[in-house]
Amino acid sequence: MRVSWPRRARPFGLVGTTIAAGLLAAGAALGCGGAQGANDPNRPVVPYSGRQADLFDDTIEPAAVGLDFEKGYAPRLDKALRERAQVGDAVLRVRVSTVTAKTDGPDAIYQLGLHTVEKLAGEHPPPVDFTVQIDKSSESHGIMKNFESRMVGYAFVAFVREFAHPSGDRELHFHLAPDTKDVKAAVGDAMLLGELR
Repeated sequence: MRVSWPRRARPFGLVGTTIAAGLLAAGAALGCGGAQGANDPNRPVVPYSGRQADLFDDTIEPAAVGLDFEKGYAPRLDKALRERAQVGDAVLRVRVSTVTAKTDGPDAIYQLGLHTVEKLAGEHPPPVDFTVQIDKSSESHGIMKNFESRMVGYAFVAFVREFAHPSGDRELHFHLAPDTKDVKAAVGDAMLLGELR
């Protein structure tokens, strides 16, 4: 962050210098990614189970890849979308940068490299470039089998949350929705409703 001062400004004195230093520090914190504690390894996280596992289910909405043939996906009416936005670590517009398939017996595990285009909500976003995984237990495993070679470049709205793994490590789980105005509006509505509670 670059700060310009007038050339003929008078010295502040000790109090002015302290205030200016505090303002610069606050500005630098805001300019470098927002909330303190984002990606903090000491931040408490819950185990991946129950309702949280249902919300961050490591899946891709079929509508996000053009498979909503009945046009039944209505983000503003989706209570799970609202809850994901309110309890997730972040809601991000992302673009798929890489797709890697790793063989695990007869089935592949797909790793999607995602690049953040825009943060829509949340105080604990992952790094700008991060990886998520879709294995055979995901409902979207079939989508990945069919779209693997075409997935690079796809844009999504990603709902992400970090969880505690039984080993003591942390793991990121997600849900990918279509990158549309309707989804972004639904996220905005969800955040406003969350603030009113």
